[in-house]
Amino acid sequence: MRAHLAAVVTMVVVGGAYVAGLVLDARFREAGRLDYVHSGSTDVVFATGIVVSALVGSILLVRRPQHPVGWLFAAFAVATALDATLESYGVYGLYVRRGGAPGASAAAVVANSLFIVWITVLALVCSLTPDGAYLSSRWRRASQVLIASGALWFVLKLFSSGTLDKPFSSTDNPWAILPDLYPIRLLSAVVNNVLVVVAVVSIIVRFRRARGDARLQLRWMVVAAVPFPVLLALAFAAAVAGNDWLLSVAVAGFVVLLPVGAGLAVTRYHLFDVDRILSRAVTYLIVTGLLVASYVVVVLVVARALGEIARQSATATTLATLVAAGAARPVYVAVRDAIDRRFLRRRYDALHQVRTFVADPSPHVDIQQVLRQALEVPALRVAYWIDERSEWVSEDGRAVLIDDDAVIVTRGVRTIAAASDGGDDRRLLRIVLDEAAAELDNAGLRAAIATQLEEVRASRERIAGAHLEERRRIERDLHDGAQQRLLGSAAQMQAALLNGETERLRTALQSGVAEARATVVELRALANGLHPSVLADGGLAAALDDLSARFPVSIAVSTPGRRYPAIVEATMWFVACEGIANSIKHAQATHIDVRLDESGRELELIVVDDGRGGADPKGSGLRGLEDRVEAAGGRLVVTDNEPNGTRLEAVLPCES
Repeated sequence: MRAHLAAVVTMVVVGGAYVAGLVLDARFREAGRLDYVHSGSTDVVFATGIVVSALVGSILLVRRPQHPVGWLFAAFAVATALDATLESYGVYGLYVRRGGAPGASAAAVVANSLFIVWITVLALVCSLTPDGAYLSSRWRRASQVLIASGALWFVLKLFSSGTLDKPFSSTDNPWAILPDLYPIRLLSAVVNNVLVVVAVVSIIVRFRRARGDARLQLRWMVVAAVPFPVLLALAFAAAVAGNDWLLSVAVAGFVVLLPVGAGLAVTRYHLFDVDRILSRAVTYLIVTGLLVASYVVVVLVVARALGEIARQSATATTLATLVAAGAARPVYVAVRDAIDRRFLRRRYDALHQVRTFVADPSPHVDIQQVLRQALEVPALRVAYWIDERSEWVSEDGRAVLIDDDAVIVTRGVRTIAAASDGGDDRRLLRIVLDEAAAELDNAGLRAAIATQLEEVRASRERIAGAHLEERRRIERDLHDGAQQRLLGSAAQMQAALLNGETERLRTALQSGVAEARATVVELRALANGLHPSVLADGGLAAALDDLSARFPVSIAVSTPGRRYPAIVEATMWFVACEGIANSIKHAQATHIDVRLDESGRELELIVVDDGRGGADPKGSGLRGLEDRVEAAGGRLVVTDNEPNGTRLEAVLPCES
């Protein structure tokens, strides 16, 4: 509750300071003192820093009320907002309004000293980000000395005799109750500023000790901490030189950067993007500086070479622009690679290997090997998504399962690949996979072709196995049926012949005739199972009619009644036999519809039953049937029929 109240108070104070600033600016304009109006770009940047600090502090107070950084940023926003407002009010009361304004001198004194408070607060933010604890007891004592020196400096600044700093340099301190203790004030200022820099250094020390997510959190602070000492030194140099513009820019730099970096670090926002953001930010900063420098150099060189001609024309400007534009891309790539190689060495090496392979792929090395070497993860596995089959396959075309935590690679809206067992740095794995997306897409196409080849190989194995099994069945049927009958009849007649009795011989001959006829029937049935005579004589329509009469269920047959190539008729007949047999045996169907439809150059056989459905297209029976249809150049589809039953469709090319 207190944290929420503090957040509200912070925003109210900052908002009130903004309104007060607008009112005072209006008073300055009325008095014709436009030099005091806050309208410059530096004032806007500084105001942005105050607002950003207030927002970051309020967010942290609401989301992490126990974290001290939220309270520190709230204090920083309030101090800077009051500093700006009191300074404007002091200027208005002392130098603009006739007769002065109540409390203007007090406002000037406080505004002259408040910067010490918010500099000290920023240092404490550096010491306590991101976990809210000091690195050690020594760092805690350093912060205590920081606070003590800042408090001493602040008190001496408030109550020492002498003139105030700009913009009140013509005003003596009205609160001067102490002598001008300049040596002590200077010492406290030096100690405080040194410890401010030490606090910034603590971020680097903490960063070097951190591991995992904590290290990633602190990289956000690096964005703000790296330029902090430079900006601080620049601010003091500008203050000594009396350059208000440079002072505002320097101060605004760290009052904007630090709140953003600390807030992102504490909230753990987008941890896995910070390396890239930091690298690219530094890259663009350096490239911009180099391009500006090259632009200036070219302008100066051309102006010196051409003299008055260059000053009277746009030659120098045009040439400098062309040079800067032409150098932009090469300079950016060179600087980016240099920064990545220096600060993100593992990422740079991994991306370099992948980019080299993508630019010039080797036919003897696959992308999976390259990724394993680049990431130094020998167990990494890559799978490719085949849309037509809706399954993941390896590069050799075999179906595989991917891990639940596998990183999915997409191009546009298409899923192309997935990688798993990529080690503990999933962020780097994602970056490298995105860089290799084009080659992964190519490898996926090769995997799809390999899948088809694998399917052909497996289909041939199944067909060969089915043929072998069929031969064994025929051999078994001949051995157990016709062969046994003929052997028994031969033995019986041989015994009768040896006995010599006429009656026994007659009986043996009659029995032999009967066995021979039975054997003929069995052989004919066996032959019909391989290729029924009615199919050869009457065609597919007659064979389906004959087939429907053999089963004890209602079978409706609808056919065009014309002849087709022998391979088409035989394949369709086997499909119909298997479909009807499955419907009766497995689905307990009571009615089956068998229909032949001819459309252009294709013949379609449809077998629909009213059974319980649930047929498995991957089962051995239907898979063998699919192989037979595909061997004839067709396709087989098995689906559930609504509201119940199974629908089997076979399509074969045929003559028109």
